[in-house]
Amino acid sequence: MASNKHRVMKNLITGMSGGALLMISDWLMGALSSDNVANGIVQSSWTKMGAWRCEAGMLLAGVAAVLLFFGARDMIRVMKSTVARKDPWSMRAVQAFEIGAIAIVVAELFIHVKGCMLPILYKRLYETSLMGADMLTIVEDVFFYMAIPYYVFSVIMIVCTSVPYMYQIWRGRLRVPKFFIALNPLVFWILGWIFRMFKVTFISNFSLAFVSFGIVMLFYGVLQHVMHAPSREEE
Repeated sequence: MASNKHRVMKNLITGMSGGALLMISDWLMGALSSDNVANGIVQSSWTKMGAWRCEAGMLLAGVAAVLLFFGARDMIRVMKSTVARKDPWSMRAVQAFEIGAIAIVVAELFIHVKGCMLPILYKRLYETSLMGADMLTIVEDVFFYMAIPYYVFSVIMIVCTSVPYMYQIWRGRLRVPKFFIALNPLVFWILGWIFRMFKVTFISNFSLAFVSFGIVMLFYGVLQHVMHAPSREEE
């Protein structure tokens, strides 16, 4: 049992490492200069962004997806062990959590590729003789083609992991302090939007990795549960 517990903990830490790589990828691909001017979804800083940032960001996201897979596999397993048989909502919550955890593995790579594609596209269009309005139209058209899967995947991975996670903590099924209810992707996603409303470049750049940090804290919360769980729940 002890060896199984250590294996699960190791895989959860692996998942946390994947989340940390996503944070670095977020900053590499999304950080803007202080003189940036936004025009819809297009950012003027994209013209000055080094291509290496996008290449490194996609590489890190790819590695992160592998690490997240190993972590998510055991995170789902642990969450299933927290189901209360007399609480039907607990079972539904964990089923939703499983969908959300799988979505994290699948969606994060897609989301980061999308985040890299638009700056590269605009940067290349900027080097042509196209008018500014034409460049904006092309970039926005490409984004709208990806918008539905982007937002659907984002909502599934954020909501379907965070809400069940909060419910299991609130019901006492996850043995972590109650304040861990606030440490999840949904809360950090909301905080990210609030921070970006200040229109301060440093604050906006800092908040880019909030959802990825929420994923790290998701793994950390489950890790804490495993560390303090009775032996009968380790298998």
